[in-house]
Amino acid sequence: MMKPISYLIPLFAVVFSLSAYAGNAAKAPRQDGGSSSRIEVTDDGGVATIRGMGGTTNILGDKVELLQGVVYLNGRSYGTVPNSSEIKYVVTKTARTLYVDGKPRSPAAK
Repeated sequence: MMKPISYLIPLFAVVFSLSAYAGNAAKAPRQDGGSSSRIEVTDDGGVATIRGMGGTTNILGDKVELLQGVVYLNGRSYGTVPNSSEIKYVVTKTARTLYVDGKPRSPAAK
């Protein structure tokens, strides 16, 4: 007598959900205002990059966020940024610098 396969239905649902999620996660950022982030870490430091309208990334103990047009480093505002900006946070052995569209950015005045 064969066992019913109804117990396999939840397993198939999980497998198909994961494969759909993985397929979507690998897609390139959208050209309609989507966002992307990237982190590169080496022995000498690292670079975190956020492009687009928003995002959050953590690198070497620091948190960089782009939320509603304002960039934050460890919760401190570094001011507003233009739409679709490129935010780079560069960490070296001697310095940590935040860049907006290639220009160094200091914390916003309180």
